[in-house]
Amino acid sequence: MPTPVILRQATSVDFTLVTSFLATSPRMHRHLDWRPPVEWLGSQPFWVAEAGGRLLAALAMPQDPPGIAWVRLFACAVGVRPMDYWEQLLKCCLEDDALANRPIIPSLALSDWFTTILLRSGFEHHQNIVGLEREVQINNPYLQPNSDLFVRLMEPDDLPVVASIDQAAFEPIWQNSPSQVRQSYEQAAIATVAESGDEIVGYQVTTVNMFAAHLARLAVKPGLQGHQVGTTLLYDLVQRCRTERLWQITINTQDNNQASLALYRKVGFQLTGEAFPVYVYRG
Repeated sequence: MPTPVILRQATSVDFTLVTSFLATSPRMHRHLDWRPPVEWLGSQPFWVAEAGGRLLAALAMPQDPPGIAWVRLFACAVGVRPMDYWEQLLKCCLEDDALANRPIIPSLALSDWFTTILLRSGFEHHQNIVGLEREVQINNPYLQPNSDLFVRLMEPDDLPVVASIDQAAFEPIWQNSPSQVRQSYEQAAIATVAESGDEIVGYQVTTVNMFAAHLARLAVKPGLQGHQVGTTLLYDLVQRCRTERLWQITINTQDNNQASLALYRKVGFQLTGEAFPVYVYRG
């Protein structure tokens, strides 16, 4: 007689079980953010399909910030087809009390198999994320700082202001919560703020991998576009990368964010040809 399959919420008690499951999962979608999937345990909705103490599939989409519930994780076990439990787990998550406020539910699609699943279950294309890159040593006549701005290393006391700029600068699905801003700061190799007088007017967060830097976040206080805040932050970042003998800087941005694309291209970044879609659940 087949072992019955149970659909249930996962909690922090399941840490070891979920960690082992993810380590052997042949098919896994993981959202690109600052937290590994297991750190979402304890936040809901995080649902699993389990049979005889063995996890078969898992789906997590907790809200962070409030009103935005990214698909943070979907994974299935060896021998389990993704569609076997996706629809059941999605239904559990959508009906979870944690999503009673009906948040926006976006998802990246980093593989063809996951794209197929999203399109079959009510998700619609929203935009694409595109990649750009720039060699550190290349000089560009447009990469010049605004001498009225001062760039310095970010400090913990700056985080509340940085978070407020972040939330004002991006559309809702791309806004970072204060906790996400703190995590990005703690994991950054280079994090700086631009000041005008005593006011923080922009910031950037960059990670480093071997000989390349990745600009993970750049935000300018709304109303100050055209004051070279972004250019000044990029100029300072390039100088710091040269000091660290890094070779390249990469960036991701939305294909419909014309202001960002124009800025990056102007100062020497080129599209890599890499792109991946973003979908939003429409039901």
